[in-house]
Amino acid sequence: VLVNSVAGILLLMALIRRGAVAGVASLFFLVPPVSAGIAYAMFGETLTPVQIAGMAVAAAGVAVASRSR
Repeated sequence: VLVNSVAGILLLMALIRRGAVAGVASLFFLVPPVSAGIAYAMFGETLTPVQIAGMAVAAAGVAVASRSR
């Protein structure tokens, strides 16, 4: 967990240094959907239709923010 966290922070710092601050900020909105997807795949968690719709809205928002740069 520690190595993964450090690698993630270093990747975010590298993106910020490259001037992709807006992209980095928008990627933070994908953390909950990705975590829910991993919990579904690894632990058999259930996803309700509302949760799936929320994941789709978050992904669409990130796609719009990424495309507008």
